[in-house]
Amino acid sequence: MNWIKELWNRATGAAGRDAGLRSLALQSGTPFGKGSGYYAAAEPHIDEQWSELIWPWIDGLDFRRVMDLAAGHGRNSVKLAEVAGAIVLVDINPECLEACRERLGSGPRFTYVQTDGYTLADVPDASVTLVYSFDAMVHFDPEVIRSYLPEIHRVLEPGGYGFCHHSNYTGNPGGDFRDAPHWRNHMSVELFGTMCESSGLEVVRSEPIAWGRDDDVVTDLDGLTLFRKP
Repeated sequence: MNWIKELWNRATGAAGRDAGLRSLALQSGTPFGKGSGYYAAAEPHIDEQWSELIWPWIDGLDFRRVMDLAAGHGRNSVKLAEVAGAIVLVDINPECLEACRERLGSGPRFTYVQTDGYTLADVPDASVTLVYSFDAMVHFDPEVIRSYLPEIHRVLEPGGYGFCHHSNYTGNPGGDFRDAPHWRNHMSVELFGTMCESSGLEVVRSEPIAWGRDDDVVTDLDGLTLFRKP
């Protein structure tokens, strides 16, 4: 009967892991759900961020099928729609996906996927050419990022790229991310790169960046990483 006990332990262990990841995902996703004023405040800055920070990193990549991971209310998706063939918009909050749908429509170019917050279970293997995430993953718990990266590897077609804006704040490990500057979770450029490599992804470029405006700028608070699936 030992094999039955082993199977039970494996099953309950996996269930416990999933429950823990779901809880961590909700911690960072719930504050940006219904009623959040964040999106209206962030919207005016996307044009400048796109032209000065984002586009120089992703210019020349394959935009045939792009995933916007943690799309929010779609301010990044609108910019991606100018260059992408098709976009998969992914978010943990259904009200965010509805806001994106109202903004972009339901045409064949756009697919809306509600995630559990730590996997991409409803996205087919090797189905996207670029995974993009900007101004969202900075809030994700490290274990959530560790769970997402193998999923990103799975959904990318060979030779596809990922572009992620993540935290570079190493203070407050294990604490509430809302106690950190700009609500940054525990992460570093180096740790993110190690997680990429452990997931079979090749880091092409990674750099720390400052974040904030006017007198609220925090140097090297965030990181940008461009990676590739071999």
